[in-house]
Amino acid sequence: MKLSSLVISALLVATAPLLAGEKLEFKERLMKSAIQKAQKGDPNAQFALGEMHYLGFMGEKNYDEAIKWYEKAARQGHVKAMFNLGYIYFTGKGAKKDYKKAKHWFEKAAAEDDPKAMRYLGEIYYKGLGTDKDYNKAFFWYKKTADMGYPKAQYIVGQMYKRGLGTKKDIQKAKYYLTRSAMQSCSEAELELGKMYLSGEGVPKDPQKAKQYLQKAYKDGKREAKEYLERLED
Repeated sequence: MKLSSLVISALLVATAPLLAGEKLEFKERLMKSAIQKAQKGDPNAQFALGEMHYLGFMGEKNYDEAIKWYEKAARQGHVKAMFNLGYIYFTGKGAKKDYKKAKHWFEKAAAEDDPKAMRYLGEIYYKGLGTDKDYNKAFFWYKKTADMGYPKAQYIVGQMYKRGLGTKKDIQKAKYYLTRSAMQSCSEAELELGKMYLSGEGVPKDPQKAKQYLQKAYKDGKREAKEYLERLED
């Protein structure tokens, strides 16, 4: 998952037709306006200023300044700023990796129903990043994200139901979440369903369905699907 800003992108597009000198002057005015509003405590301006520094709006990126303004916005309840801070500390893109700080900010954003933050919390607990592994908590956060329609989370929840990790093993629920994920072209889910229908694991054997899912998985980038397709042809 990458940091992005539709606002900054739109501003960059807007400056495209301007001459170099005009473009610089326009950016300087925008930066000055953002600073003035941010210094007066406007959380949206503080977030925008953080984005400008993080993305190098004026040409040079300044991660320390970005983090400073993200934190000011986050402390005023700006959910995107909370998520961005979590992302920076999780990935190390802008600061030294710190999973405890990442977890702190993701929890803040997740409390405001941010689905991306929930997914990262699922990963933190699933892998034990900066905390003890806890499949129950991982399942809790992944499932909240899955039920909001995120395909990768749906795939992971399907796998957790299939394996009985963090929840009671339930093949029918596994199939349900894997199918929902595959409907959104998640190649991992397509491959898993193809294998299930090929072997009859938890579902009736169905070579035709297996072939459909495996072909889709291969098309969507899962090269290992070819091995299972070759088995169908034997």
